[in-house]
Amino acid sequence: MNDLVYLFDHFPEMERYSRLSMGTVFGHLMERIASLRFTTAKEKYDHFLQTYHDIHHRIPLGMVASYLGIAQETLSRLRAER
Repeated sequence: MNDLVYLFDHFPEMERYSRLSMGTVFGHLMERIASLRFTTAKEKYDHFLQTYHDIHHRIPLGMVASYLGIAQETLSRLRAER
């Protein structure tokens, strides 16, 4: 923590960069929380496929279901519909 304070005190541009980066991370977290609370399982899975289209087939289904906040059985039903 002391190193970070030193960096911000001596390099103001790093403080600005850090603030902008944290704003981006915060925005992504808010989007993720809203998605977990207010979207359907199908919408979550569709967004996951769109976002991770190049690697989704390599991730175990249990991990995908956990990431999406849905039961593995629900994920299996969604995949069967496709």
